[in-house]
Amino acid sequence: MKHFLSFICATLAISSLNAQTDVFGITQLYTSKQGFREWTSAHWNNNVSRTITYASDAYDPTNWTEDHSGSANGFYIDGKGVITMYGTPRFHVNPKINSKVSAQVFTNIEFTAYYKKKGAQGANYGGMIVGMRGSANGHGSSGGNTCDAQCYMGRFRNDGKWDFEKELKHPATTYFSGSGYMKQDPLWGGKKLPENKWIGMKYILVNVNNTVKMTLYIDTVSNGNPVNGGVWKLVGEVIDNGANFQGADISGCTYTDQYMPITAGGNVFWRTDNDTAQYKMVSIREIDPTLTSVAEELANNEKISFLFSPNEVNIVSEAQIFKIEIIDGDGRTVLNDALHNNTLNISNLATGVYVLRATTSAGAIVKRFVH
Repeated sequence: MKHFLSFICATLAISSLNAQTDVFGITQLYTSKQGFREWTSAHWNNNVSRTITYASDAYDPTNWTEDHSGSANGFYIDGKGVITMYGTPRFHVNPKINSKVSAQVFTNIEFTAYYKKKGAQGANYGGMIVGMRGSANGHGSSGGNTCDAQCYMGRFRNDGKWDFEKELKHPATTYFSGSGYMKQDPLWGGKKLPENKWIGMKYILVNVNNTVKMTLYIDTVSNGNPVNGGVWKLVGEVIDNGANFQGADISGCTYTDQYMPITAGGNVFWRTDNDTAQYKMVSIREIDPTLTSVAEELANNEKISFLFSPNEVNIVSEAQIFKIEIIDGDGRTVLNDALHNNTLNISNLATGVYVLRATTSAGAIVKRFVH
């Protein structure tokens, strides 16, 4: 029996919360891992328009930008924060390049970007397609090893469907969505991917107990202006345990079709397929998947600490705690309880993004967390 996890949850508007945000003001769901450098597209907003054709971007402070398309059109960066991709380009962020900054590998990743489809053209399997843990010369790159194409892709497809796609040997793939193995679920009520609308994606890929967990969130509300961090809805979540993504052609390769790229690659890329697409406010961060928020905050100068686990929240406060509430994406209070030994049981909460509100003698404090 094929094993998967997939959940749909309500929208959470992040407003007036003490949430971590990135350089663009977008909510970060997980805490960045110390010692790792993040990659952002902030250098696209430097008033220098340029076209990159099978080359790097001289203005990228990391020098990790690579064009793997060979297209005559390449990428056009307008100097105001937006990149336009034409045809069939593949934009790679390759952190193994050791030139301007120290090399590293992206393994547990939170990817965030806003995307706009321009025009009706494009293959059904195209759209907002983001791949993680790819190798520098894999994924069918010129001169690359087709057995070195290993990656996990999150897809908001042109045909209006979503899924997670796993590629081991290029171009053979398997995929998964909420309906299961080799299924793709509708994302827009049976309609195609909208044109000329900014759509936000958060794609999170982490290792969990020797499996690979993939999660997709979408922002369909902000239209590229994510005030107060954006409005994020959980689309779906899948765990690759090796057996549930079997079936792809791996002939001539040294691994089986149960292979999971736990630490392979380290590259992140996004692609278009005979369509025109725009991206902006892109960030790629190595994260600590066990930390969904900052450990300490202040309520009227009184320290209050939250320690989250899958089953409970432990709360330590220098102020007296009067009430604890947990609020879901619809603004409904799903837990409203007195603490038992400063511990709140959250084991019955469905997967999603929540707000914890603590009322103390020093004031109220709110904490966003992912369960």
